[in-house]
Amino acid sequence: MNGGSGNDELTGGGSIDLFIFNTNQEFDSDDIGTDVITDFNSGQDRILLDLRTFTALDSSPGIGLSEDDFAIVSSVDDGAISEAEIVYNSVSGALYYNPNGTEDGFGIGGEFVNLGGGTDLVAGDFQVR
Repeated sequence: MNGGSGNDELTGGGSIDLFIFNTNQEFDSDDIGTDVITDFNSGQDRILLDLRTFTALDSSPGIGLSEDDFAIVSSVDDGAISEAEIVYNSVSGALYYNPNGTEDGFGIGGEFVNLGGGTDLVAGDFQVR
């Protein structure tokens, strides 16, 4: 499923789901919006990040996120200073793109998905293309 531009609600259903995030251009938080995934199942579903949109990622296409590219935090402030490019707030469920690393804030990035608080998420739940 591809939410495309804008804010969308995505529900995959009971089978294995692939949620695609790609705007065919460099990440722009105003363009990509914040999608809500209502039923993400860690270890089964995948979030696909396209390198044309998520240009700061160092992970290789065809695999999950590297340990350097992904972090789990418990507050927005911790996320905004994380070294990782993809940051998950396990309390709020917000998934952020953080292309400027440890610099203050998210740079041109920001929240692009919300999974709902308490949803499990690991680096292996992602695929990069």
